[in-house]
Amino acid sequence: MQHLFTQRWRISWLLALLITLCQHANVFAQSQVLRGKVTDANGAVLPGVTVVVKNTTLGTTTDADGRYTLRVNEQSGTLVFSFMGTVGKEVPFNGAGEYDAALAEDTKMLNEVVVVGYGTQKKVNLTGSVAVIESKSLTNRQVGSTSLALQGAAPGVTITQQSGVPGGDAGTIRIRGVGSINAGQNPLILVDNVEMSLDAIDPNNIASISILKDAAAAAVYGSRAANGVVLVTTKRGAKGVNVSYNAYGLKQEPTDLPQKVNGLEHMKFWDVAQANSGLPAAFTQQIAAYEKKGPDNLTLFNTDWRKLVLTNNGLMQNHNLNVSVGGERVKLFASGSFLDQNGLTANTNYKRMDLRFNTDVAITNKLSASMDLVLNKSNRLWPGQNTPQYIIREMLGFPAITPGQYNTGQWGEGWSNANPAAQAQDGGFNRNLTDSQIIKGSLTYTLISGLELLATYSANYYTSRNRQFMDQYDIYNADVANNTLVFARPWPALNSLSDNYSQNYQNLFRAQATYNKSFGKHGFTLLGGFSTEDFRTSFVNTFRQNLLSPDRPYLNSGDQLGQSMSGGESRYSMVSAYGRLNYNYDEKYLLEVNGRWDASSRFRESNWWQLFPSVSAGWRLSQEKFWAGINKVVNEAKIRASYGSLGNQNLIRNGVADYYPTYSLFNSGSAYNYYFNNTVNPGYALTTAANPNIRWETSKILDIGGDFSLLRNRLNITADFFQRDIVDMLQLVPVPAYVGLTAPFVNSGSMRNQGWELGIGWRDKIRDFSYQVQVNASDVKNTLLNNGGKQIINGATIQQEGYALDSYYGYIADGLFQSAEEVKNAPFQYGNSAAGDIRYRDISGPNGVPDNKIDSYDRAILGNYFPRYEYSVNLSAQYKGFDFTAFFQGVGKKDNYLSGTAAQPFYSANFQGTMFEYQKDYWSPENTGAAYPRLTVNSIPNNYVTSSFWVRSAAYLRLKNVVLGYTLPTALTTKAKIKSARVYVSGQNLVTWTKFFPGFDPEQRDTGGEFYPIMRTYTVGLNINF
Repeated sequence: MQHLFTQRWRISWLLALLITLCQHANVFAQSQVLRGKVTDANGAVLPGVTVVVKNTTLGTTTDADGRYTLRVNEQSGTLVFSFMGTVGKEVPFNGAGEYDAALAEDTKMLNEVVVVGYGTQKKVNLTGSVAVIESKSLTNRQVGSTSLALQGAAPGVTITQQSGVPGGDAGTIRIRGVGSINAGQNPLILVDNVEMSLDAIDPNNIASISILKDAAAAAVYGSRAANGVVLVTTKRGAKGVNVSYNAYGLKQEPTDLPQKVNGLEHMKFWDVAQANSGLPAAFTQQIAAYEKKGPDNLTLFNTDWRKLVLTNNGLMQNHNLNVSVGGERVKLFASGSFLDQNGLTANTNYKRMDLRFNTDVAITNKLSASMDLVLNKSNRLWPGQNTPQYIIREMLGFPAITPGQYNTGQWGEGWSNANPAAQAQDGGFNRNLTDSQIIKGSLTYTLISGLELLATYSANYYTSRNRQFMDQYDIYNADVANNTLVFARPWPALNSLSDNYSQNYQNLFRAQATYNKSFGKHGFTLLGGFSTEDFRTSFVNTFRQNLLSPDRPYLNSGDQLGQSMSGGESRYSMVSAYGRLNYNYDEKYLLEVNGRWDASSRFRESNWWQLFPSVSAGWRLSQEKFWAGINKVVNEAKIRASYGSLGNQNLIRNGVADYYPTYSLFNSGSAYNYYFNNTVNPGYALTTAANPNIRWETSKILDIGGDFSLLRNRLNITADFFQRDIVDMLQLVPVPAYVGLTAPFVNSGSMRNQGWELGIGWRDKIRDFSYQVQVNASDVKNTLLNNGGKQIINGATIQQEGYALDSYYGYIADGLFQSAEEVKNAPFQYGNSAAGDIRYRDISGPNGVPDNKIDSYDRAILGNYFPRYEYSVNLSAQYKGFDFTAFFQGVGKKDNYLSGTAAQPFYSANFQGTMFEYQKDYWSPENTGAAYPRLTVNSIPNNYVTSSFWVRSAAYLRLKNVVLGYTLPTALTTKAKIKSARVYVSGQNLVTWTKFFPGFDPEQRDTGGEFYPIMRTYTVGLNINF
């Protein structure tokens, strides 16, 4: 029996082995070896070409000789050849053999069209400096304000963020530096050629952004383009039906906040400061009580102000629905967006709703029309008594020994009745509502071949209503004898309501003709147009206090005693004619001439008009015969240069637009009332000095650059050098106080921005793996060339010829005094100096030489806040359904000044401050190598005057954004009738490397302790296309 079983077992194994051998023999018999050579259209071999059997993962790449070998099991099929910079090719195969392929150059890059002023141009024919940002790079970053998505996206474009507060977290945009002192520094932002805020648009609605940086690119916008132009093109309808839904939710937290000392430490360090200031200890008994029984939150406090104040969840969500519908004649793009952003403090929120309808109609073969309608609403909620920024300043500055909230929920008095937690939660509301409606219509008619006529009109009507209700909160004090709380007072003494309303109208009409004509190798484009712009703004401001009830926050419930009301209206107009001539010979030699003639109502008639011309030229070296030898390496090469002028008339006075700078204005108010005939009569007074002779401020811009594509267009390089001189600057030159009038505008002085830009991009694909690297770097040096020989000092900054505008100005610190002997032998300096204080250098005196005394003659330029050597690195990769992006952004050189509550222990202009953890490293006889001076009370300010000690490098490198996404397989999504579905997670502002003061973000300028932190965010999102 055992023998029979063994015999059958052996037979079974022999049969299995025989079947396996037969199967392998069958496989080897069916496999085919495919070989071949891959070249370009000119016959040059192409190494690194991906060769894949269609609809499989089987593939290989060509070797250094352009040859490949691939073993396949199929008898027949299709080989797919792909290589970056070429057009992919499919070659059928049938059995083993040689299958060669010649790949043609991908001309898509050469024919790429970009949006420029009042038109489009082929990118290779551009002679001006234009940066293009695609939609994908914007939607990769989940931010509340679209302007922040531009940070690091283009060289020469500086985006700085001063706050992370909802409704106030927008980035400040500067293109190639600061372009003016008093005539505005913001670029012109046009969305489909309508002026509006970039932050009012959902990034999902944007098709592309073109940034015009030099005079050649921006001259057709004339005086509106002195600080550069940001052209936003929104998406439009296409044939068929496409629906997309994009949503994300994220959690916000501060990138950094300084850590405070606790209550016991505060008292101990305060007594150290008292002793250093020659004063007796103040907290001896309280320290003993703390150490014996600890805080009880009734008479002894260790208030965690951060926990009390930062009570909001910091959540943000965004939803966007896009619909594109189109046929042969009519195409429609419709979009709806909703953003909801919570802050860190209570009653801090921002909501934005955006509806957009872009319609295009081909009426006939020659006549077409478009109609755009944009509806935008926003609702910003802040606490009523103070801004979130000031509340956080109190949160950071209040000592932990001050009463915040008792265990039973009642509010303590904080410091002198100011309680930041109560202000945030029960201090009322500050609500700002904006409502914008934009309608734009265009007609385009092709009169003859090549000649296109355009007429467009847009109306932008927007209102803003701000209602600030300052409610009262109840303050309680402890009744120690009865171990209870006693109501002390409401704060503030009276509630109040401000209700302010403004209306704005902006109308623009433009008529334009464009003519294109080619004669052999000569190509011409001639553009000419005329535009008119009218702007009106009006406002009404009202105020009442002592309202009957917080449940009725309306003016009618307030007291007429102490009420106020004011209002006004302003208007300005512009008329412009513009033109542009483009010429190219064989798309090799390029020439462009631009000009715009502007008139502004801000000036008197004799100075209305000004012409702003520019000229630019380019040479595509790669089209020359002598370039043929290196064309396989450097595929595209162009050098270009431009020079032109741009105007500026956007005058700003005290942060508000000035529409009538050439006229003296009357003001009314109780300060001007007069007593006559036993009656107090309302008075009016001229309060501003006027200069009727002011004229346009002008920027003269030189740009020299080059654009290169190498290695089959996988490597792209753009480089520019520029110099921008601002002349006839419109400035407010101070006048003596006894004149009794505010300063007039004058044309005075000049300033220069000089710098360079470099953009390097690499993109490649290895079978299923694609990756891209983009590196941007730039530098702008600002210099005030001429300021009439005057020094204008404003606090910690100065305007001085030969230095950057508003440079930091103060004393030069020379370490800390280490002994009384050092103090005695040093130049005299005020403030009862002692060991442990900052020692200042004696660098000058009344006669220009050191005089052994520290005074105002010893102040010097300490640095400036202008970012220098900005850079960014964007790394992207895609593999099958996965995508990954990591974006780094940084500044190589920047100075930042710390002052006030942020720098000085126990100091604040409004309350008694505390100290931060980093300030524990203060000088003492036991810690002579300390980083910070000895502790003193406010009566000894010597260490906290403006000096180099408090100006520190704010250079930084930040991991700005990381995204990991996955697109679901189409085999899965098509079952649900979904074209594509992608899920992703991302993080924003994840890590910052800097040597700035601990707890303070280096991007935020001149922090005096009053700031709202920049946010770090963690996001989960979804993109679906139907």
